[in-house]
Formats: sequence, structure tokens, C-alpha cells
Amino acid sequence: MKKILYKTSLLLVCVGSLSVSLPAVAQELPQIHDHVTESLQRRIFPQLSAMIADAGWRKIFFSDQNIQKILQDRRARFSDITKCIPAPHCVVEAWKITPDERRIIGEALGQISSHLPVSRGYGISQWEHDADAINYILSVYGEGSPPHYPHIDAMTQDTTSKDFNQLISGLQLQELQTWPQQDIDIFSAPLRYAAILLDMNDRDDAIHFPMLWQTWNAPALHLAQNLDWRHYPYTAIIVPGAGPEAQGVSLSAMGKLRLMLAVDAFRKKQAPFILVSGGAVHPAQTHYVEAQEMRRELISRFGIAERNIIIEPYARHTTTNLRNASRLLATMNAPRQQPALIVTDQDQSAYIASQTFAQRNLRELGCAPGVLDARISLFSIPFHPDVHCNVTDPMDPLDP
Repeated sequence: MKKILYKTSLLLVCVGSLSVSLPAVAQELPQIHDHVTESLQRRIFPQLSAMIADAGWRKIFFSDQNIQKILQDRRARFSDITKCIPAPHCVVEAWKITPDERRIIGEALGQISSHLPVSRGYGISQWEHDADAINYILSVYGEGSPPHYPHIDAMTQDTTSKDFNQLISGLQLQELQTWPQQDIDIFSAPLRYAAILLDMNDRDDAIHFPMLWQTWNAPALHLAQNLDWRHYPYTAIIVPGAGPEAQGVSLSAMGKLRLMLAVDAFRKKQAPFILVSGGAVHPAQTHYVEAQEMRRELISRFGIAERNIIIEPYARHTTTNLRNASRLLATMNAPRQQPALIVTDQDQSAYIASQTFAQRNLRELGCAPGVLDARISLFSIPFHPDVHCNVTDPMDPLDP
């Protein structure tokens, strides 16, 4: 009993001392950040996020009278948002960037794009693309609009459910309660809501593998820094993933075939690296990342050394298999004049070499990720990456 009383007394003393010092402690607490949503914003909209975070840029941009008028109108719209019908669709709609806002902001950005280093090169066309991408994310992951690839990229929440209605209204009410401490401007609110909705739908694929070059690809990067590329006809053997359609299966039979073909080319010293490409794609919401599983198979089954494997764990389509491979080879300083070699099954090889695929690249990426030579076998195509197609694309938010 004495021990219990002693502990209780000590607890009261501790609590009392804490209550006295709480204000001082509170002043010393660091600013709290949501690292998931902030990382998503920076990953999907890198230059826009950098500009918003720059105090000098903000001072110039928000001094524009037209921008101030947009701010006033937007705050008024947000103030009335809790009464809109039908909710939650009307709430998400109010978060979007309107056509007038898109136009006026574009004009303002065009005038200051060269004033500060952070905004250099960011003109009207880039802003319009980013604004459309923000609205696209809000539509798909807040309103249930079909994405470009509904089978694998659709939202997971039920827009007709009571819980989703509560989720959207809760986000908006929380936002309103922070005024005027937290300024709701033209950029930060739509960007933040887009990132939040991606996270709420478990669609944060874009920020998986944040330490890719410090961990998974570190051995290959080290080898590349000390490599005489002239000893090989190709810089890397690119293997596009082939995810299974069955839950619980880590690697499809076709994926295994593609690896066998790639290992055969590697043993013939066609390239110093095998570059495996593919994200968590098939089936929808799978936890298996194609590139990860192919890497594991290369090491455990074929005995390929880690230093000879590059993983690209984001691509969700054949188009981005090649674009992302081009990005990785650029990071490794692979010689631009030297091609890579795409190795895959005969059907996909024929498809990649087709005019249909070339047109798809232009339609979906807006550019060709590289130039293809003629197929040298049923399974192999030389590929010359084009770094001009390596730009971030926010219209594909799971793999920008």
C-alpha cells in the first residue's frame, strides 16, 4: 500500500511539474509536417512545389492585383462550401482550379517566369498542364471519374458511402477551422487536397522507394562510376515487367520467361546491367512490385550479382517502362551514343516495334522515350533513349 501511495504521489508531483512547464515546452515543439502528402506534392509537381515554397517568388506573384482578386473569390467560395449540394461531389468541385483561375494565373506566371531561378522555364504551358493534372487527380480520386487506366488505377473509396461523405466534409471543416492562421491560396489547397485524396485511396505509389539510389541501386551506381562502357555493345538489358493477374502471385510465368531471355543475353556479355522495370500494377492493389520480384529472382535463381541489377519500381505501362529506363540510365551517366537492349517475349517485342506503340507514346507521353532500331531477334530490340522525354508528368500521378 505504501508503494502504491508513493507512486501516486510521485505521479501527481510529475503531472504538476509538467503542467507548470507546458507553455515553455509547447514553444519549443518543432513545426509538424505531413511527410506523405508533402512528398507526393514534390514528387508529382516538383517545380510548382518549389516555387510555392520560395518566399521571394511568393512575394512577387501574390502582389499581382488579379491574383489577389482570385484569392478573395476563392476564400468566399470555400466559406460557402459546407452548404453545397450535392455533397461530397460539390465540395471536391470547389477545390478545383477554375478556367478563369487557370487563365489569369497563367498570364501572371508568364510575366514572372524569368525573374527568379526557381521559376525559370516554368511558363504558361507548364502551368496549364499542372493545373489540368491537379483537377484530374481531384476528379479521379475525389469524385470517382475513370482514370486513364480504370482497371489498375481507379479510386478505392466508395463515393456513395456515408464514410466518404464524412471524409470529404471533415477535410473541409478542418480547413475552415484553421483560418486565418493558415492561408488558403490558389496553389496550396488544391495541391494538398490532391495529395490527400491520393493517400486516402492508397495511391501513394509515386513516393515508394525514396532511397532508391542509396539502397537498391547503390551497387549498380557504384559499378557504373568505374565502368568502361566500351566493353559492351549495350548499356543495359531492359526487361519490362509482366505482372500476374492473380492475387498472391508474386511473379507471372511470362515474367519468368522474360528473365530467362534477359539472363541469356547477360551471359553473352551484351550489357553490364539488367534493368528490370515495373511497379505494383497487376492485379489492382497488389503489394508485389514487379521490379522487386524480378530482382529477387535474378539473385536467388540465376546468381546475378546485385551490382549488375538496376530496378525501376514505378512503371505501370510499357510506355513508361521505356521512359523510366531512360531516366535511370541518365542517372547512371550511361553513354548517350550507346543503345540499350530491350529483351522481352516475342509478342511484346513485336508490339514495341510497331507503329501502334509509337503512336501510343505520343498520345500518352507526348513524346517518344527513345528511338528503336530494327529488331535483332524475336526477343530483342536496340533502344536509344531520348532524355527530352524524361520530364515529370503529373497526369500520371502514380508514376509521374
